[in-house]
Amino acid sequence: MRAKMLFRLAGVAAFAGGAARMVSSFPLRLPAQAQEALYDGIDVLLLLGLMGLYLRKARAMGLPGLLCFLTAVAALSFIGGPDADPFPFSTYQTGAALLGAAMAAFGVVWILARQRPLFAAFYWILAVVAAIGLPYAGAPFAAYAGLIAGLLFGAGFAFAGIELIVRPEGQK
Repeated sequence: MRAKMLFRLAGVAAFAGGAARMVSSFPLRLPAQAQEALYDGIDVLLLLGLMGLYLRKARAMGLPGLLCFLTAVAALSFIGGPDADPFPFSTYQTGAALLGAAMAAFGVVWILARQRPLFAAFYWILAVVAAIGLPYAGAPFAAYAGLIAGLLFGAGFAFAGIELIVRPEGQK
């Protein structure tokens, strides 16, 4: 399979994972097993999409991009880890916080490396700002912090995925 097709497939995964993450930000009335399956699917799609996004932009993003990518991959493994935490901390909460921070840092590196689309990077950064800042903003904003952060985070992947689908060969 050609690299162009693999990057397009990674773009589809990033788009689908981002869109599904956006949908899952809203309260879903699904059985517990269906909800877990949805979350697992989202994690797999985000991982596959992230691999394509990073590999397409690796040269431009250098070592900082690699470190952000590796941190995000490790964070995704924490999120998808065991529900029964064998550690004295929540692996899901730690993984989610680490993933948000890694993607925000990835967004900063993305912007500094002048990668496109810029708004994908801004969405990842704004997701962390929303998750951290909105709980302190008081009512009614605090109640929507998770929803807004999830929508922004997913939008970053969705828009980056579209770019990878449309321009799998990279920027011109």
